Amino acid sequence: AIHTRWAVLYRYRLDGPRLSDIEWDERNTITYPLYAVIAGLAAGMFGVGGGIVKGPLMLALGVHPAVASASSACMILYTSSISTLSYMTFGSLVYDYGAFCLLLGFLATLLGQTLMKGLLRHCK
Repeated sequence: AIHTRWAVLYRYRLDGPRLSDIEWDERNTITYPLYAVIAGLAAGMFGVGGGIVKGPLMLALGVHPAVASASSACMILYTSSISTLSYMTFGSLVYDYGAFCLLLGFLATLLGQTLMKGLLRHCK
């Protein structure tokens, strides 16, 4: 972590290629990772996926919305997959209900993406 902080600051001082949309400086290389740790702990304590908490946090920190959305979706996919594997391992998964939720989630995602794509085409 210390090496990464040093590398990011060194690259910004040399005006090298930017690694992200966030303007990194001495203060941000300490506070932003602390925000992420606190958000992750809060998400874990309240039983929600990290992506639900960290997505808005990334937007507030200046990350591009597409990057924040994709990162949030990956975090949610990871936590939900691990939860499903945990239920399967302990024999607590009701497969009929799991299949129904999977199908419903897939169809809702497909519908939402289709509607948003049409809305964006209409508004341009």
